[in-house]
Amino acid sequence: PLPRFEPWGPVERRPLSHLRRTIAERMTLSATLIPHVTHFDRADITDLDALIRRNLDAAREQGVTLTLTSFLLKAAAQALQRHPDFNASLDPEAGELIVKRHYHLGIAVATERGLIVPVLRDVDRKPLLALARELGALAQRVREGKAALDDLRGGTFTITNVGVLGGTGATPIINYPEVAILGVARGREEAVVRAGQIVPRLLLPLSITFDHRVADGADAARFLTDVVQRLEAPDRLLLEL
Repeated sequence: PLPRFEPWGPVERRPLSHLRRTIAERMTLSATLIPHVTHFDRADITDLDALIRRNLDAAREQGVTLTLTSFLLKAAAQALQRHPDFNASLDPEAGELIVKRHYHLGIAVATERGLIVPVLRDVDRKPLLALARELGALAQRVREGKAALDDLRGGTFTITNVGVLGGTGATPIINYPEVAILGVARGREEAVVRAGQIVPRLLLPLSITFDHRVADGADAARFLTDVVQRLEAPDRLLLEL
């Protein structure tokens, strides 16, 4: 039991909401069952940022808000196809890895009530503009408390992007029973040496937290390098090469 805190000064006891209790239970389950390891890298998204800015108005004309997250979803889905063990769940009792051949990616969304992870289905099959449109509509439903139960189920891999809030990196908890989660922090312009010249480049911190029972550090490094390379070549990402 906890000690009494009242002898040391005033305290406030505030009941946890149902959502916060659920989050606490799931985080405890994941942190207890899964040996978490995190690998970090950075992507030069200067060209990607320029591409997004060039196409903002054209996308708005079609009722779409073009964001970095849509490109993250597409890059992750393509990388998962090449590294399928990160798109899986572990069945320790059967001694089997359940590799999923569908790519339903969750996006962690901060709401006033707490963290909710809606799922975008078949990310690998959808063009970027359609993905951006669906992402915007889904995030809005979540923030308004109108998400259906099916909007929150069936994910195979999760992305958490806290870049809008700041930070240089994080070690997010895996969304059990998944085996990995991609963390995204705030991109910052930094001085970089290219071809012997110091130039400003926009660098995006990324992390992959993974289940060490399923993959090793080298596997995580290869996966995250794949994501980085796709973000750094946005034209190829658009063409899904």
